[in-house]
Amino acid sequence: MVCLEIGMAGAVCAPFLGWAFQGVGPSPEAKAAVAKAPPTKVDGLGNALLFGGATPTVALYCGAKVRPESYAPLAQAIIKKLEAAGGSGGVLVLQSPFNVYAFKPATVAKVLEAYPSVTCVAGHSIGGLWAAEFCRDLHEAGAWPGKGLDFFYMGVHGKGISLEQFGAVPFRKVGWSWASEDVTMQRAAAGDVPGYVARTTASLPEGGRTYEIAGGNHEQYGSYGSPGLAQGLAYKDLPATISAEAQCELLAAAIADTASRD
Repeated sequence: MVCLEIGMAGAVCAPFLGWAFQGVGPSPEAKAAVAKAPPTKVDGLGNALLFGGATPTVALYCGAKVRPESYAPLAQAIIKKLEAAGGSGGVLVLQSPFNVYAFKPATVAKVLEAYPSVTCVAGHSIGGLWAAEFCRDLHEAGAWPGKGLDFFYMGVHGKGISLEQFGAVPFRKVGWSWASEDVTMQRAAAGDVPGYVARTTASLPEGGRTYEIAGGNHEQYGSYGSPGLAQGLAYKDLPATISAEAQCELLAAAIADTASRD
């Protein structure tokens, strides 16, 4: 009887887990970007891809369930912006093992051990929270790099969650982007977007910058289509009023500004 019950539970749980943890993306546009400039699969850092060379400057943590290839257009745009500003370096894109967001991706400590060239850590949604947490852990462990780190948070993840708790981390520069049509931000703001933006901006460390992406939404921080309930997400994003390409350019410029400004 016990075996039968376990078997029946497994039969029920397997489809649910498949639905809940399935990855999303990449979009056709992201696939084309990967085909044009194939990234390198990185060993030892879980589910990670390296775009643009062997010495990355930016480590970018994916949003939950989003496959790393979905950030190919953004990674390539960041590289171009950095080069235009006189800098260089690739972009390392990190995701949870097997793309299952119940597991955490490689820590910033592991990233720096493999790639000490990284000077800017960024993250989308829950990936940004993980990235900030990893940076805080690095600081509290007394292992903060002598050259310092910059930090960029893309979007919003959850009502009541802020970056204020990471204000004690000695980031050199901090940036936060918010998109007006981001459904997670609209939910977190509870009808008061200006107030939410003001509170979040005030929670940034001294010198932190806020970057508005007017007309952008949550899913266009990456390039993974428009998933919803059928793909295991509990919400449907609001329609963006700017193109994915336009949002990518604005975001890449903001990240490059955070990673390169004095």
